[in-house]
Amino acid sequence: MVFSFAQRICVLCLRRDNTVLLYIRYFFITFIIIASYYSPKVIAEPITLTLASWGSGKHYVSGVRTLWISQINKRFKGRLNIVEYPSGQLYGPKEMHIAVAKGLVDVGVILQPRMMALIPMLQGVYLPFVYDDVTHAAQAYEGESLGIINKALAEKHMKLIYTSFVDGVQMFSAKKNLQTINDFTDLRVLSTSPMLTKILARIGASPDTSIPQTEQYMALKRGVADASLNSTVSGYFQKTFEVSPYVTKINMSYPTIMVVMNLEKWEELPTEIQDFMLSTGQQQSERSIKLAIAWERKFTSVLKKSGAIVTEFPEQQRKKLKKMSQVIWKEWANTYGDDAKRLLELNIHR
Repeated sequence: MVFSFAQRICVLCLRRDNTVLLYIRYFFITFIIIASYYSPKVIAEPITLTLASWGSGKHYVSGVRTLWISQINKRFKGRLNIVEYPSGQLYGPKEMHIAVAKGLVDVGVILQPRMMALIPMLQGVYLPFVYDDVTHAAQAYEGESLGIINKALAEKHMKLIYTSFVDGVQMFSAKKNLQTINDFTDLRVLSTSPMLTKILARIGASPDTSIPQTEQYMALKRGVADASLNSTVSGYFQKTFEVSPYVTKINMSYPTIMVVMNLEKWEELPTEIQDFMLSTGQQQSERSIKLAIAWERKFTSVLKKSGAIVTEFPEQQRKKLKKMSQVIWKEWANTYGDDAKRLLELNIHR
C-alpha cells in the first residue's frame, strides 16, 4: 500500500500545483503515525531472566553473584533484567540442573557434584587428590579443559556462564586426626562422591553412601559413622565439628558452584549481552578464588577457637594417596571415552 502510494506521489511530482504538496504532507504524516505505532513494540519490553539460587545469602558465593547480577542489570538497564529467587524458593541444589536443562528456569545456581550423574564429564574437573589447592583446581576451568566441559553441558541444553570456587574437602572425624594412609583402615566415612567412595574403599576405609548430607550430623552424633567429608567453611556453618572435632586438612577435592543458563535462552540473547555476562562472570570467578582462600584461613582459626583439633595430613602420605587414586581416575576415563581421557590427561599434568 505504501509503495503504490509513493508511486502516485512520483507521478504527481510531474505536476506543479498544490495537490502535490498536500499528498507529500499526507504521506509523511501517515509514515510518522505508523512508525510511532510499531516502534515501541520492536524496542519494546526488556528481556527478563529468572535466576534460581539456594544457600545462605551471607556466603561469599552469594555476594559474588549479587554483584554480578547488579553489574548486568545496570549495564543493560531497560533492555535486560535478571530477577533472582534466592534460598531455594524455586529449586534446590538436588534438582536445579534438571530445571535449567528443561528450561523451567532461565538461569540456575548449580552445585557441580550434584550434576555429575547427568554430566559425567564434570568428574574430570573434580578428580580426588589431583589438585593441591583451589588456585590449582581453578586451572581445570580454562582453555581446552573448559571447552570439553562446555561441550558436555551444551549436549544437555546448558551453558556455563561462570564458576565460583570454594575451599577443599577435608576429613571431619569423631575418632582422631589422620596421620597416615593406614589411619583410614576400617574408618566408617560418610561419602556422597562415587569416585571418592571407590578410592576410600581401595585404601581400606568403609565408605557409606546411604546417608544424605542433610542427615550426616545426626548419624555422626549417634555413632552410625566415624567421619564425614566437608569443607572447612561448610564444616563450621553446618556444625560438623561439634560431632567430629578431629579435622584433618587433606584437600581431597574442590567442588564448585556454577551459574548455568538454559542453552536455548542463552542463544536468544544479543551477542553484546552474552559477552558482557561472560566477561563479568570471569571477574567474579577470579574474585571467588581469593575469597575461598581468605575464608578457609579465617574459619580454620574459628574452628580451632571453637574446640576443633585441626591438623595437616603429611604431604608425603598425600602423594601416596594421589598415586593410589590413579587407577580409579583411569577407570573413569576409559568408561566415558576420548573426551574423558583428554580431560584426565590435561588435568593430572597441570
